[in-house]
This record gives sequence, structure tokens and C-alpha cells, in this order.
Amino acid sequence: MINKLKQWFADLKAYPLLTLEATQEGRAVWVVMAGACVFLLGSAMGFFQVFLEMDPCENCVYIRFSQFCILIAGVMMIVNPKNKVIKVIGLALAWYGIVYGMDKSIILSGQHVASHASDSGLDLFQSGQGANACSLEPTFPLGLPLHEWLPFEFAPSGICGEDDWALFGLNMAQYCIISYTVFIACALPLTVAFITKSLRGGSFFTKTLRES
Repeated sequence: MINKLKQWFADLKAYPLLTLEATQEGRAVWVVMAGACVFLLGSAMGFFQVFLEMDPCENCVYIRFSQFCILIAGVMMIVNPKNKVIKVIGLALAWYGIVYGMDKSIILSGQHVASHASDSGLDLFQSGQGANACSLEPTFPLGLPLHEWLPFEFAPSGICGEDDWALFGLNMAQYCIISYTVFIACALPLTVAFITKSLRGGSFFTKTLRES
């Protein structure tokens, strides 16, 4: 495993685009993406919701929804990473989940600032966030009643921004922002590689890389 990673980094250094083109056609990278979502969802529902008894808020369940989108996209591409139709649908769903989740994470981070404004000697107007509007009736894309179908996962029962959990000085919303930033950093070059290979049809280039 270590030797394969060393070889992959060596190929990436020597042939960056060709290596990424070959990588996005393999299953390993999509297994990692799906595994990351399983970890994030497991942490949210297992560690925070069950162990720490932190009820999810409205934006929390939206973030969970976004991670489920990325997870489903990863599983789709694991099934057949070389099928272009599946890859287009998978990448589109993954990017939708990433953008949607990042947006909700930024909103949740702002609500956390507003909720804890008094701790910093600020009022809500000075914090720049206004009131903590948070509903117990979420509105999911396409009108999906996920909070009715899967209430444990998607029914909000907490108040947005009220959590006091922190690790190394960062709260949950900030770690969500970091997670989506990592998703973007990883998905962007793979998406570009898929597009360039599709436009060029680069089977010859991939074969050359594998033989080098």
C-alpha cells in the first residue's frame, strides 16, 4: 500500500494531468470519498447525537443531506468509474452536495457566532449575524420529506449555533467548512482531469503512463 502511494506521488510529480486522468478512472479515489462521508455522517449521528446528546439543528440536517449526496455519488462511481454517463451524474451530484453543504456550513458558522456573541462582549448587531432563525420543519431540495422518512437522521430538534463543542479552538461548523474545502481541493483536479480526458479521448496517454 505504501509503495503504491509512493509510486502514485512519483507519477503525479512526473505526469500530473495524466496521473489524475488515470486516477479518476479507478475505484480507489471514490472509495476514499465515500469513506470520508461515512466517517462524517457516523461522527454526526454516533458521536455528537448519541454520545454527546447534541440534537441536530436545521442546518445540521441540511449538512447531513449534502454528505449523503456525496456518498451516493461516490458509490455510483465505485460501481463503474469508467462509464462516462455514470461519471457525469456522479460528479454533478457530488458537486451539488459540496456546494450545498459548504453554503449551509457557512450559515451555521455565522449562527454560532451570533449565538455566542455575548461570550465575546458583543450583541447580535455587533456580531453581524442577526437573530438565530432556525426551524423545526426543514425544507429539503425537491420537497423531499426526509425528516418524516428518516427522523433520526433528518428531523431537527436543536437550535442552530447553540452547541458549545470545540476541538483545538474550532467549532463543529468550522470543521464542516474545512471538510468541504478538502472535498473541493480533491474533487476539482479530478473533475478537470475527467473533462480533459473526455474531450481528448486520451486512451493512448493513459496507456503510455501505465507503461512508463
